Amino acid sequence: MLGVTAIIVGYFLVMGAVTALRSSQLSDREDRLRAEIAGLQQRYERLEMLREYLGSDEYIEAVAREQLGLVREGENGIVVISTAPSSAPDPDAPEESGLWWQMLTR
Repeated sequence: MLGVTAIIVGYFLVMGAVTALRSSQLSDREDRLRAEIAGLQQRYERLEMLREYLGSDEYIEAVAREQLGLVREGENGIVVISTAPSSAPDPDAPEESGLWWQMLTR
């Protein structure tokens, strides 16, 4: 009778320890997932702000002026031509990695 009781008590102790270990593992995983969710939410907010900026009149006007060379009615456009020769890129310089919009959202 004492041996059977010892086996039953041992079984419950082992099962309790296994359950506590599993609970701890799940809690750690939950914390990691919550941190990942927070990071993804921040990234989403930055992308949403970038999307709003790219659709703004301010951005469209800047692109039209800088890249397309457009001017408003009544303005005079000026084209500046450099007389200095352009330099070749330095092959030892580290290249910027990442997407162009990631540079804007840092």
